[in-house]
Amino acid sequence: MTYALSATHRQLTEGSLKETDPEVASIIKDEIDRQQHSIVLIASENFTTRAVFDALGTPMCNKYSEGYPGARYYGGNEHIDRIETLCQERALKAFGLTADKWGVNVQTLSGSPANLQVYQAIMKPHERLMGLDLPHGGHLSHGYQTDSRKISAVSTYFETMPYRVDLETGLIDYDMLEKTAVLFRPKVLVAGTSAYCRLIDYKRMREIADKVGAYLVVDMAHISGLIAAGVIPSPFEYADIVTTTTHKSLRGPRGAMIFFRRGVRSVNPKTGQEILYDLENPINFSVFPGHQGGPHNHTITALATAL
Repeated sequence: MTYALSATHRQLTEGSLKETDPEVASIIKDEIDRQQHSIVLIASENFTTRAVFDALGTPMCNKYSEGYPGARYYGGNEHIDRIETLCQERALKAFGLTADKWGVNVQTLSGSPANLQVYQAIMKPHERLMGLDLPHGGHLSHGYQTDSRKISAVSTYFETMPYRVDLETGLIDYDMLEKTAVLFRPKVLVAGTSAYCRLIDYKRMREIADKVGAYLVVDMAHISGLIAAGVIPSPFEYADIVTTTTHKSLRGPRGAMIFFRRGVRSVNPKTGQEILYDLENPINFSVFPGHQGGPHNHTITALATAL
């Protein structure tokens, strides 16, 4: 076969990493050696599979595909549509969900952006949010701020109030959380942690959210693999929205997912009229075009493989 361009160009396009950039290849080898010869006890880290690595390093990364399956702004996305749809189907199946009651966005790039995209979808600027305080086991993306400074961008865009653990028991103080929520009246109550090693009482969280008219958003990033495997209780029975990263206990590529309710949210007690969830369009719009452009199709492909 005759190659149209120069031998140098061919080497750049077809040569291996070791051949074209031995310096980077050497650093990667050193990191592989470190991982293989270390016992890592960092809860948010994991090691993924060869199949996921294979999916990540494919020409799926070449394609631009702004939009969603069946509604793209570029042509040539028929195979991208297939893989994203497959990923969504596998995501729902992994957590025992059905498409009539739940939907999922697999385009969001990481956990913290996923949470911000959710907040922006269901809150206006300076509306109120409650999350577990960072020093008590929460996460930055749940609105962390100190007495003197707003640390997380979430606390800049929205008014945030922490809830905390009981210092005697180390457990979330649900009674104080409820009292604070009644006074603060949050639009969103976040149930999620990054350094809290006890189970969350999702039923109690749901009751508190209903009492103050808040959405219950569950961030299960650290424990999603345990939930999918049925080792610990699932939040899906109680939550309105669930976010997760994909690279921790799910052992997938670095990414995130946003699950959202479909169907009936409540029934008007006076008229009997059903009030439906309106989450799918606002969340999808918040992800694209609200916060992102084209999705990372190689990551979505690898996530489908992991799931």
